[in-house]
Amino acid sequence: MSALPDHVITSLAKEGRLISENFSQFSVTPNGYDLRIGTLKHFNSASEVREAFLQPGQGIWVSTMEYLEMPRGVMGQIWLRSSYARRGIIGSFGAVESGFSGNLTLSLFNFGLSAIELKSGERIAQIVFHSLVSEPEHGYAERSGTYSGSRGVNTGPLVK
Repeated sequence: MSALPDHVITSLAKEGRLISENFSQFSVTPNGYDLRIGTLKHFNSASEVREAFLQPGQGIWVSTMEYLEMPRGVMGQIWLRSSYARRGIIGSFGAVESGFSGNLTLSLFNFGLSAIELKSGERIAQIVFHSLVSEPEHGYAERSGTYSGSRGVNTGPLVK
């Protein structure tokens, strides 16, 4: 497994693969892509917003502005941008499966001492795309596909 470099990420995105909506050349890094905030939803709220203050001890879900179209044979790993970690934010991220398509929903928590403002369009996390040694027999959609085609914050069936 090896990481895709900047020029491959850009080329695939221009073909409508990897990132099919809201791609920004400004977000391309040497070995990844900085995902931007689309919408936000506090853990205790029913509505999505475009900006919010994350108070100490509070959690929030963030959807990515980018709509991903993961090709078969490519997966992603997500890392919180260090500028947020230095301010007291921690995040829970999973792998982005080969064959997944949709907006991602990221879970963030403020364990710091100060409120942190989060706004739509801000770069929040980096995704590093990895080429698999071969294509999987079944992509994400064929395996479970629970979140295929997700738009906005998607907390799943267990969270109200």
